[in-house]
Amino acid sequence: MMTRKAQRNPSLYLAALIATSAVAISYKVYDTYFNSSSQSKSSQEGTTNTNTTTNEASTTKSFTISKKYLNKSIAITLSSSFLSSQLPLNEILTTQENMIFIIPPNLNEEDLNLTIPPNFKLLKCSNVQGYLQILKNLKPDCLLLCSDDLGINYTNLSSDLRNFIRTIINVEQDQDLLLQVKPVFN
Repeated sequence: MMTRKAQRNPSLYLAALIATSAVAISYKVYDTYFNSSSQSKSSQEGTTNTNTTTNEASTTKSFTISKKYLNKSIAITLSSSFLSSQLPLNEILTTQENMIFIIPPNLNEEDLNLTIPPNFKLLKCSNVQGYLQILKNLKPDCLLLCSDDLGINYTNLSSDLRNFIRTIINVEQDQDLLLQVKPVFN
């Protein structure tokens, strides 16, 4: 009988509402205070980091994925053309969720000059068959590669991979890479 009286008692509900509101408000104040102080510390650290990386920041722009490819998986083969371009590969790797980097057979991680956080989307292959097998298993919506760097005949590759990959963008070595990948990045 006592529990029914407690269930029907409006003052008990009012007390519970006030207590949860007080907890929610205090958490919001706490969260706002500590987030603003941690952001100011990180922005101070960020200014020292930007001073050390001014050479890198002055040559690269902030890239975002275009709306057409926003929710699609994109694989980039990190050949020498992509590594020598002005494309901010570190920023793209850490900020874009659907981006996968593939290291071709002729390169290794030391050649990349990238600071890659652990557990990020970076795949290595030991030969061309392994590279093709990775692409067939991944089935990305878009593939960015330079077939000249890989020593692969693009026409043969294109006909085989069209069954697994919707869009293949093959960049040319002698042309500006940023203009060729412009449909993917803004």
